[in-house]
Amino acid sequence: MIRSIYNMIFSKWKTLKNSLVQANQGEEIQLQGKKYKESIQINKDVTIIGDKNGQTILEGMFIIPKNIRVTFRNVTITATAPLYIEGEALFEQCTIKGNIDVLMNVNGGYVKGVDSEYKKAKEAAIALLNNASGVFIQCNFHHNKKTHLLIKNSKAFLEECKYSYAIKGLWIADRSFTQTKKCHFFQHSESQIFVEHSTYFDFQSSMERGEKFGIIAKNDSDINLHSTKLFSHASTQLFIDNSRVNGKHCTIQYGHECGFILQEGEGFLSYCEISNHPNNNVVAKKSLLHVEHCQIHSGNESGLIASKESIVNCCETLIKDHLSTQVIITEKSICSMKDSFITNGRHVGVCVEKRSECMLMACHINQNNNSAFNVDRAALKVYRCEISENNGNGILAITHSKVEVDSCLFKGNHMPHIASKSKVKIYISHSDFHSGKSLYLLHRCELLAQHSKFHDSMNVQIEITEHSTAQFEHCQIYNGKSYGIKVIKNSHLFFYHSQIYEHDLAQIVVNDSSVILNNSELYKGKRNGLFIQNHSEVHIQESFISKHSQAQIWVEQKSSLELLSVQLTDGKHSDLHAQNLSKVYVENSIIRNDQYRYNVQALNNSIIEIVNTIVENKYGDVYYSENNSSINNSDY
Repeated sequence: MIRSIYNMIFSKWKTLKNSLVQANQGEEIQLQGKKYKESIQINKDVTIIGDKNGQTILEGMFIIPKNIRVTFRNVTITATAPLYIEGEALFEQCTIKGNIDVLMNVNGGYVKGVDSEYKKAKEAAIALLNNASGVFIQCNFHHNKKTHLLIKNSKAFLEECKYSYAIKGLWIADRSFTQTKKCHFFQHSESQIFVEHSTYFDFQSSMERGEKFGIIAKNDSDINLHSTKLFSHASTQLFIDNSRVNGKHCTIQYGHECGFILQEGEGFLSYCEISNHPNNNVVAKKSLLHVEHCQIHSGNESGLIASKESIVNCCETLIKDHLSTQVIITEKSICSMKDSFITNGRHVGVCVEKRSECMLMACHINQNNNSAFNVDRAALKVYRCEISENNGNGILAITHSKVEVDSCLFKGNHMPHIASKSKVKIYISHSDFHSGKSLYLLHRCELLAQHSKFHDSMNVQIEITEHSTAQFEHCQIYNGKSYGIKVIKNSHLFFYHSQIYEHDLAQIVVNDSSVILNNSELYKGKRNGLFIQNHSEVHIQESFISKHSQAQIWVEQKSSLELLSVQLTDGKHSDLHAQNLSKVYVENSIIRNDQYRYNVQALNNSIIEIVNTIVENKYGDVYYSENNSSINNSDY
């Protein structure tokens, strides 16, 4: 103690080297406010204290060997060569600067900085090497040319520090571990954080205004971010390449390019907000990405892109307000979404293409300026979803795609709820389509619909055309302002155990096509029940057709119709009208009409055969034929 007081008093006229010689292990050395030009290897544990006014300057080279602990307090160190630390060095309220490559080289040692400043190195302020450790609290690193901290095979813990004006803020490499907490990174010309083959943790740090990237991770690195903020970087704000990232409560906004790119890596994002990028907000390439409770919005291009065999899962996530397609699944990628919203996009909601697959459960896809879904050479499955108020189709599927719809609601889409072209297969179950044209099948498409409703359309509710095939089982099609179903251009309709009713125009139109109705009902139409024309073939069995304002079944232009065990009743016009070289066969049926004189009419070289069938009305005359036509009833 006496030696310590002696040193504190008389160090004003001693050199630092002499003070160190005279000091005992663990003593404090008080230096006056002047410049000390010395290069020293410190061989004992000491505390070197400068003038409180910051006038103490140490200029030279300092070496701290192994097993030596040195504390610097209130000093400015102008390094003429790197401080070489193999032991332990603590810097409190210090400034370390120098026009040299590295200010401080920590080789297997330990360094701690508190409320200190590190600046003006030609390359790195501090290099932590060979299992070194560094702790920095409330420090300011700035204007170091290449990086502030180079961390190689070492550990660093940084809290409430500032980093600015370097090529890289932190360079973490070679199986290193770095943790930052409440730090501020800004104005770095290449990246704020660069991680390769290492682990990086952050909590509540802010990274902004970088001239290129925010965080880059490469070569099997692990990135863990909690409440991290990334703003206004000229290149991608978070770029993960062949590495892993876990982000919670993070904000990535207002970049000048992409928000987040995951390339050949794995990612988990929860409660994050990624928005306002002129390029895509989130991109996954050949990666595995899980997103939950996130908001991805307000991008000039897409919100989420999964490409090159990526797998992406989204849960309770909002994707909205993008100028381009909001979600793109491409190049054999797989995407699943649950309890998510894709809304208010200026283009398509979700695009699935190039042999990719997309599955959605309990999602809302609405108010997009184009289709909710575009599917091209891909597969789409939607379960318990609402697809509504989109300015295009609900689902537009083309070219060998496959679409499955189960327990969904389609309403208010401005174009057909489901439109398909070129060998698309569609499966619909327990779904509701209303307030818009329901289905449009074009060119060799196939549809199976079960236990579903199609209603309240201003246009044709269902149109099947160009060699397409549709089968309806236990379905209801009703209350349309135009036709119920149009089957045209060599297409095929199978209608089983279903009902179609209350359409302003013919309930079913068949042109150059075939239809089979079985155990079904057609009733309350404002015009015809079936309008069959142009070489069509229709077979109706065990069905009920009634209450149409015009001929309940109209057959013309070399078409053929077969009725087996069918009831045609309560029509306001004729029940069965055939003309222009058409043929009709009726067996075991009932044709009853109390509102029109002729139940059955044959005109212009048409033939009607009736077997074991009741034909009657209250007027008495049930048949009418003319112009080389015939009606043959085997019962008479």
